[in-house]
Amino acid sequence: MDEPPARSIQGPLSLVVLSQVAMAASAAAIVFACSQVLDRSISPWWYAAAFLGSWAVYLRDSAASCDAEDSISQPRRAALFRGSRTWCAVLPLLGGALGVACGLVAGPRPITLALLGAVGVLGLLHALPSDGGRVATKRFAAAKSIVVSIAWGLAAVGLPLLEGDGPATDATWTTAGWLVVLLVPVLLADSLLLDLRDRIADRTFGLRTIAVRVGPRGVHAAIGILLAISAATILLGASSAVDPSRWLRIGLATTLGMAVAWAGWRGWRGNEAGLAAAVMAWRFLAALATI
Repeated sequence: MDEPPARSIQGPLSLVVLSQVAMAASAAAIVFACSQVLDRSISPWWYAAAFLGSWAVYLRDSAASCDAEDSISQPRRAALFRGSRTWCAVLPLLGGALGVACGLVAGPRPITLALLGAVGVLGLLHALPSDGGRVATKRFAAAKSIVVSIAWGLAAVGLPLLEGDGPATDATWTTAGWLVVLLVPVLLADSLLLDLRDRIADRTFGLRTIAVRVGPRGVHAAIGILLAISAATILLGASSAVDPSRWLRIGLATTLGMAVAWAGWRGWRGNEAGLAAAVMAWRFLAALATI
C-alpha cells in the first residue's frame, strides 16, 4: 500500500507548481547554470524566452492530458485545466508568442533558431491532437522520456554555447560536451521518477512508458545507474572544464539534488505538488551553486 505523504505543499506555492510556472522557471535556471559553467553571458531576453517557451509547451501538455492520465495521477492539476479556455488555449498561445518575440529580440543566429525549433517540436509532439487521441502519444510513450531529456540537455547547453559573447574556444566546446553528458542522465532520472508516479494512469490509458514496461524496481535501478553515470562524469570532465570550480559545483548540485529527491520518493509520492517541486529542485540548486 502507498504510504501517506510525509509533507504537503499548499496555497500559492502549490498553484505555482501546478500551473507549470515553476517548471518553466526551472528551464531558465538550467540555462543560467550552463552559461555560468561555460563562462558565456547571454542576453536576458534568452532567459525570458526559455521561461515563456517552456511554459507554453508544458501548459499545452497539461491541457492535452487533463481529461486523460492526469485525471488519475494529478487530479488537482487536471481540475485547474479542465474546462478552462484560459489555461488550455489563451495562456499557451500567449506564452508561446511572447517566448518567440523575446527570442527574436535577442537576435538569434540561424543555428540557434534551428535548435530551438527542433526542441519545441519535440516538446509539443506528444500533445498535438489527432484522430485517435494525441499524435504519436502511444507510439512515442516509451521513447518520450529519453528524447525529451536529450532535447532539454542540448537546448540548455546549446543556448549559451551558440549565443554567448564572443567566439567559443575549444575548451568551451569540450566543456559543453561534458555538460550534456552530465545533464542528460539527471534529466532522464527526473523524468523516470515522474513517470513512475504516473505509471498506473499511463497504463490505464494505454501509454506504455518506460515505467509501465519495466515497473518500479526497473525504474529505481535505472535511476541509480543514471546518477552513477553523472557522478562519474563530474570526475571525467573536471580536468578540461573552463571553470573547474563551477564544474564541480554544478555536478554536485545536479547529482546530489536528484539523489535527494529520489531518496525521499516514498515521502513525497502521495503529494501532487510536493513531488513535482522536489524532483525539479535540483535545477534551481544548479543555478544557485554556479553563481
